[in-house]
Amino acid sequence: MPGMYLWNSHPKIYLPIEATGKAKCPYCGALYELLLDAE
Repeated sequence: MPGMYLWNSHPKIYLPIEATGKAKCPYCGALYELLLDAE
């Protein structure tokens, strides 16, 4: 769609990142890693 930004090009979803600390978006393939504060 013209005028649609890349970050807004697929549905907003929740990824189950807590289980393994990592998750991959099934729409765009972006990889996310949960970083815990060492303090």
